[in-house]
This record gives sequence, C-alpha cells and structure tokens, in this order.
Amino acid sequence: MYSTKSSKNAQDFLKRIYFLYKAKIENLQTDNGSEFMGYFEKSIQALPQTIQRYFSRPRTPKDNSIDERFNRTLEEEFIQLGNFTPDLDIFNKRLTKWLVEYNFNRPHQSLGYQTSVEFHFEHHKVLPIYPSSTISCFLIHTML
Repeated sequence: MYSTKSSKNAQDFLKRIYFLYKAKIENLQTDNGSEFMGYFEKSIQALPQTIQRYFSRPRTPKDNSIDERFNRTLEEEFIQLGNFTPDLDIFNKRLTKWLVEYNFNRPHQSLGYQTSVEFHFEHHKVLPIYPSSTISCFLIHTML
C-alpha cells in the first residue's frame, strides 16, 4: 500500500515487481490513470527489455476480471477482517504475510485444492496469485 496514487509510487511498485520476477515481465496492463504516466512510463521505457503495454478500457471491469476478483478477495478476506491500518509499515507487513499464506499455504478450490504455487509448478502455466498465463503487474492498481 502507498499513501497516495502517484506516478512516483507506481514507478516504485514497478521496480519492485521487476526485481521480484527477475526481469521476466512479458506484458503489463494498467488503466489510464495519471499514476501510470510520468515517472512510471519513463521507467517502463528505461527497462533493458521491451514490455508490451496494454490499457484497459474505461468503465470495463471485465477487461480486468481476474484483478477485480482478487481485489474482492483481498477486501473480504483481509481488509474486512480487521487488517487495515493507516500505518503503511504495519499494513504492508500484514499484507505480505497474508499473500504468503494465500499463495503458499492455502488450497484453492479452483486449482483442484492445490496452493497457487503448487499449481504453478505442476502446470507451468499459471503464476502465483492469479490465474493468468502471462506476467503482469496486476497489483499496481490494487496497491495504490
């Protein structure tokens, strides 16, 4: 979580995702918000690899159905259960712990009761956290 929606914070998140995925980002989808211009756009262009960028259409949540469903899960199973705090350090530590549980320990019915990580390594098609066959920075709009 960041304190504001800004291109500087979106840039920071992109750098973190780029590091986490060891520079293996194939494409990126964002909305048309100003936070995904400026510093963020310059960071994409400065990366040593070409990343295909896609923009979701305005007021079309079906373009991001996987993201929207994950946002709902995050809201219902994390935030509404008392994990929100305006203290960024505490919130981000709680969120990290929850994401580890969600991806590494929790079996998912839609994945045949495997964890996201187990399913990923068994099928080599899906990345942890969301059921998509490409790498994207889906959490950018979730975290901002």
